[in-house]
Amino acid sequence: MRGETRAGIGGWRAQIPWEFWLILALALTVRLVLLGRLPRDGWISDEGEYYSAAVWLAEGRGMAWYLHYLWTRVPFYPMLLAAHVRLFDSDLAAISISQSLLGVVNVALTYGIAWRMAAARQRLVAGVAAGLSAVYWPLVLYAQLLLTETVFLTLILGAVWLVSHVAPGRRGWLVLVLAGGLLGLATLTRSLAAGWVPLVAVWLWWHAGWSWRGAMRGLVLLAGCAALILPWSIVASRTYGGVVVLDTSGAFNLLLGAWTAHDGVRRDAPTRNFVLGLFDPAVRPAATCAPYPGPVPNQAARQAAMSAEAWCLIRDDPAAFVAKSGGELVDLFRINYTGAERLTGGFTTGRLPPWFVVATLVLDDMLYALVAVLAVPGWLVLARARRPLAWLVLAWLGYTIAVAPLLFAINRFRVPLMPFACILAAVTLVAPRAAWQQLRQRWGGALAGLLSLALLLVITTPDTYLRPAGQSSPSLLGPYPSSLAASTMALAARERFLVSQAFGDALVAGDLARARQLSAGPLTSELERLAPALLALHAGQPAAALAALPAADAIAARQDALASVVRGAALRQQGDLAAARAAFTPRFVDDANPVAWAWRTLPALPTRAIDLGGNLDLGLIRGCHLGEGDPAAGGTFRWCDDGAQLRFADAGGAGRITLRADARGWAGYRAAPVPISVWLGGQLVGTFSVPLDAPVERSLPLPPTARGSTLVVTIRGPVLIPDARRYLSQQGEQVGQLHAMTLRLDWVALDGAQP
Repeated sequence: MRGETRAGIGGWRAQIPWEFWLILALALTVRLVLLGRLPRDGWISDEGEYYSAAVWLAEGRGMAWYLHYLWTRVPFYPMLLAAHVRLFDSDLAAISISQSLLGVVNVALTYGIAWRMAAARQRLVAGVAAGLSAVYWPLVLYAQLLLTETVFLTLILGAVWLVSHVAPGRRGWLVLVLAGGLLGLATLTRSLAAGWVPLVAVWLWWHAGWSWRGAMRGLVLLAGCAALILPWSIVASRTYGGVVVLDTSGAFNLLLGAWTAHDGVRRDAPTRNFVLGLFDPAVRPAATCAPYPGPVPNQAARQAAMSAEAWCLIRDDPAAFVAKSGGELVDLFRINYTGAERLTGGFTTGRLPPWFVVATLVLDDMLYALVAVLAVPGWLVLARARRPLAWLVLAWLGYTIAVAPLLFAINRFRVPLMPFACILAAVTLVAPRAAWQQLRQRWGGALAGLLSLALLLVITTPDTYLRPAGQSSPSLLGPYPSSLAASTMALAARERFLVSQAFGDALVAGDLARARQLSAGPLTSELERLAPALLALHAGQPAAALAALPAADAIAARQDALASVVRGAALRQQGDLAAARAAFTPRFVDDANPVAWAWRTLPALPTRAIDLGGNLDLGLIRGCHLGEGDPAAGGTFRWCDDGAQLRFADAGGAGRITLRADARGWAGYRAAPVPISVWLGGQLVGTFSVPLDAPVERSLPLPPTARGSTLVVTIRGPVLIPDARRYLSQQGEQVGQLHAMTLRLDWVALDGAQP
């Protein structure tokens, strides 16, 4: 077939250009410089789920974490994370480094594929394509997220690079087996790849002129892929109680898409409640289309129930599903500035560093717009030059773009397309005249030109400047919620954030004069309304603090969790403990779980006893979860993480610390008692073990401390990742946050003080 390069694997390997190494060095430098510097604000998207499953896998429980989750997953990415957990324990930096290195491999593979695809000026096309992928922001960013994109791209790019070396006149069976293996691993990373594998086999057949040899090549590739997938299908079906070929996330996502079409708005709650009702008879979803089975015994049955409901909804109104999918198709290409994986949440507070805001605007959104628009004529140039690999790339782009809107579309789903789009855009950039000539030829060029124009309009939406206020769309240009407007807002808010940070630091340091000076602003909206009350609280004037706050009814009406916490702290400082408890306990406060905020913001309270979960401990503890009443154990407890801290102001000179601890939650996860160490500052106070059958009290002598000083006690111990039921039980801002817990604490007291 004309246009095929017959060089063996590495065609360009004999004389690797110097710029190849320069681009790889650039890619590695960018990724390593960013290690640990991203403005993360907790776990995002599916990270907590993947990490929880990986820890269970590392501990020898297989994929059992998913037995009680909304869906199941294919195993390869959790296996990679589990290997890191076994080797490096809970050090997430090791995972980021590994994925950053894979990101550099992806740049190299992009270079190699571009070299194979280019019809002319291969070296320049490959260099431009690799350079674009080296700095494209999501490809850099995702290396530090516990999400599948980086690994998935390595496998897809590797498979494409391998099959590109199978020439019509050569056998290349080993290459095909390896490519099939990579596609099998890609499918075991994201089940979405399963539908593309047959298209690769068909491409191999077509590439060989529809000959029997080409058919055999396709079958060899499919066999290499199936050799990895089939063992997992057997394991999954046994684990989950019925036929589960890959995972059940597809059924969940199909149901989510079907319900979105049915309701006319995307909401997770109906789908979530539908599945939760398949576990728990106490949860009943709203009216369903298909007969609702109620609780079922395993994930295979839940998959069947989700699929039945999804197809019933689609059959009930297929036009609505088609319309929904069309809208999702447009959303796939739009820029959603606040997408969770972009780490831009809370940008109006000014928390994003300016370099991150600019990089997101320029290296993500603007570069995406450029690449997407230029990719279309670039593909046309390659197709007219009869480059067979261009059709395989088109199959991948078309398949992914067609499937994603059937479920739901988010910016993250574009990422697997971008290295290939970079290659096509590089063709246009290197040969703009050829691209323009192709656009001017016959109907194909006109169609490609219209497609590029449509992409430009969808991504940039310049017409939003002409729309009434409040009717703008997510886009690159225009008023908010455009990326340009949001970036401007984020940069403008930075000063408020920095002044607010300095204000908080001054409060913690006890420098009230400096804090008062900074309270003149500009402050974040959060501190602007709370600063007078916080200043009074730190000055020991609780009445003035209460006077500076809205009334309790107004706070409740606004569900202002932080104002309620400050009000509770003022009442506690006054000694009105009943009213303080009432301020600390509303549901909207629990949903925010402001333990960390209270620790760094509220003044230290002189005390020698802390009753955890007793609704008076905010500001005194850090690293603990919501309180849990336990009448059978005679107390209220909080699960606390490894490294949790308790603060006792004016308690210096205390001679003994006593804790009431509970490790019953560890039952079923370990057989031996839970070893705990207690630290004061950087000094080990002592160790003890907590049995798994009942709460116990443990007492340790404290080292000498200055009388009247503040004591900060740290609790250390092993980490428990509980099953998925606890992960699903989280509400409000805590949804999706990892629970990595050590011990339940009832109370901690010094020198026999009563909690």
